[in-house]
Amino acid sequence: MGMDVGTKHGGPKSEINVTPFVDVVLVLLIIFMVLTPLVLREISVNIPRKADDEVTADVAAQQVVLHLKAGGQLTLGGHQVRLETLGREIQRAFARRRQKLLFIRVDDPVNYGLAVQAMDICRGAGIVTLGMTTRQ
Repeated sequence: MGMDVGTKHGGPKSEINVTPFVDVVLVLLIIFMVLTPLVLREISVNIPRKADDEVTADVAAQQVVLHLKAGGQLTLGGHQVRLETLGREIQRAFARRRQKLLFIRVDDPVNYGLAVQAMDICRGAGIVTLGMTTRQ
């Protein structure tokens, strides 16, 4: 470990003992390996791209859109809903639909936390795919 037995010199050793340094580095490595998955939480988002083809009004009329307006107002398919009843309204709107696709439109002044909370409620209500609409 770094012991010197039988030297004729009684002075200090000039060698560096790296064993404690290696122990500290290994402990730090283990700590970072454990904490890294906890820190890297993410939400996968597919950013919409501008389509080359125009969407027909027929397809757009079939889609359900959740619109988050400034001031915290929510509309689902053109009807005003409250955040507390959003989950039930979504389940009712998608009860007979095979495709669980909901589009979300968020106005600029809307709080980010409200938008994420609404998305979580939608996912909890059974929506499989959330799409974001953009301004035209």
